[in-house]
Amino acid sequence: MMKKKTTFGFALACVLVAAAIAFAAGYLISGSKVRKITATNAAGSVNEQVADVEKVIHDNYLGTINEDDLVKGMCRGYVEGLGDPSVKYLTAAEYANYNKSMAGETIVYKNFGKGVGYIQFLGFEDSTKNSFSNALNDFSNSSLSKVDMLVFDLRNCSTGDISVAASILDMLLPEGETIAGVDKNGKRTVLYTSDQSEISYDIAVLVNGNTKGVAEIFASTLNAYGKADIVGTTTAGDCAQTDAVQLKSGDYVLIPNLYYVTKGQQTYSTTGVVPTNTVELSLADQKSYDSGTLELASDPQFLAAVKGLGVNDIIIPGGSGSDTDTDKKSSDTDTDSSDSDSSRGSDRNSSDTDTDSDSDTEQLDPHWDDDEYWASSQSGNNDGGEDGYYDEDGDYVYYDEDYGYNDYDYDEEWD
Repeated sequence: MMKKKTTFGFALACVLVAAAIAFAAGYLISGSKVRKITATNAAGSVNEQVADVEKVIHDNYLGTINEDDLVKGMCRGYVEGLGDPSVKYLTAAEYANYNKSMAGETIVYKNFGKGVGYIQFLGFEDSTKNSFSNALNDFSNSSLSKVDMLVFDLRNCSTGDISVAASILDMLLPEGETIAGVDKNGKRTVLYTSDQSEISYDIAVLVNGNTKGVAEIFASTLNAYGKADIVGTTTAGDCAQTDAVQLKSGDYVLIPNLYYVTKGQQTYSTTGVVPTNTVELSLADQKSYDSGTLELASDPQFLAAVKGLGVNDIIIPGGSGSDTDTDKKSSDTDTDSSDSDSSRGSDRNSSDTDTDSDSDTEQLDPHWDDDEYWASSQSGNNDGGEDGYYDEDGDYVYYDEDYGYNDYDYDEEWD
């Protein structure tokens, strides 16, 4: 009877499945070679299973076996065999792309008047602390309203550097421990503390099921100190330190090795951070949010956060759907500042970061309606002040060194 040939896909699947077993046994079987990579006490039956797979492939596989690819496939299979998406095997090239995708993200902020400032964190990267400080300075110096209440939007915030988050917490919290870690043996280590200097704000934090890692510990630490209410839905529960361990081959294993815990020794890994005020989005609102079209003016979670701060008559600048919302995207990499609320739906795991080196940062501060603008314009009083001017839409445009105005044709504007 003719021997049945094994397809390439099936053979490769067998290799990947067998990889976890092979590594548990401590051996790699590649082609006719056996390569020992770690010492184990695995039972002989495990070796026999791996040997069976190796024999089936060599007796039946029609293609050519590339040893390097097979070894990498086995390594990847071993990691994937853990069934934990937070552990990743990356080649050197994949790791370089991974780091590139993490760069350039920052914050978006708005002044909504009534003392309320909104800051969306897209990630906690090297430039974030400086961008955060710039946002607070702008809030303090705004002609619209001095901000003493903050809404932090951490929805879909999923990556970043824990040291950056700790440095921002240090600005907002009194003296004491902020973030600690617990390893697999239960050993607890204090990682970050706050000094006695503290900027006082009433704070609300928005979270959802895609709030992960550093963002989770940031939100929970503010709450543990009694500094912020948390609004939204339970976070991802992926609150652990992940290290990139380089292998001898030059490839990497990304692996969580420390649970982050708050001041009260509470860890949120697997359980997630439960909001103090649970507010779910309707199916329609969730669809709009996922597509990046849910405006803050009609965002139930944002409005609940503002109400929790004691402001019941918040006025969204420009109204729902307006292009004149006060919106500033701050970054050390000259990120495109024209993004509106749709940028809130961005996922930090995505490499589709919009950066535009030709576009400077600007802030539009609309506080005149059309009638007021044109009435003043006719009387020749639309020049604004020393720090800016009113454009034809009634928007106040700053022109000091912190703000760009490349999008405006001044000859046409003032002819």
